[in-house]
Amino acid sequence: MKVLVLDDDNKISNMIKSLLEKYFSKSIKQIDTVSNVEEAVKAINAENYQLYLFDIHLGNETSFEIFNQIEKTKAKLIFITGHEKYAINAIKHQAVDYILKPINISEFKNSVEKVLESILKEQKIGSVNQFVIKQENSLILKALESIKMVKLNEVVYLEASGPYTEVYLTNGDKITVTKHLKDFENKLENTGFYRIHNSFIINTLKMIGITKKDGYTVEMQNNKSLAISSRRKDDFMHFLEQNLEI
Repeated sequence: MKVLVLDDDNKISNMIKSLLEKYFSKSIKQIDTVSNVEEAVKAINAENYQLYLFDIHLGNETSFEIFNQIEKTKAKLIFITGHEKYAINAIKHQAVDYILKPINISEFKNSVEKVLESILKEQKIGSVNQFVIKQENSLILKALESIKMVKLNEVVYLEASGPYTEVYLTNGDKITVTKHLKDFENKLENTGFYRIHNSFIINTLKMIGITKKDGYTVEMQNNKSLAISSRRKDDFMHFLEQNLEI
């Protein structure tokens, strides 16, 4: 997640950045600071931010001017200001919160935490929707004696079988394809499929749960239990948390 901090006082910008790094380092991966409207517009046009933390009164200008110079954005907005008189205007700009200076750390933490939870939830819903859309696309499978075309949402999982790959479908069919599993890993990137083991790529939208007994295994809709390799487990669980867990 990327955050843009705007304040014409560098001490306050640095304090806000330090608070974000201290309390939200797991969620926020990039924090940029700017000190005026021109710098803010330039940064917004260059990066895809999810959260703005803006002061309002900036010398002879206000941060409201930024929104006349940028395209409509889905980024969440929190105003941090020493002036109560801007509250109505802040509401018009759909700010999710309005924090008065001097900054109360507890109030700041609570405000940012609520916004980050909202952003993460929206991102996960967005990921699921994108996976569903992408899985309407077709996959050409060059089988041993034919060429078949199936939709991605018809695939439950793929299994390596020497130089071949076995593709298991929702209707119970199995298609043997003359390609290595690695070839499919690249092709299925960002579609909701995940390689959980050297031998398996699963459709995460077709899984029904994970069992932790005797190592981690994933339970699929076709009643198959597939092992999750120990070296891929943490990355897989992170993928689920970031994309599917609501």
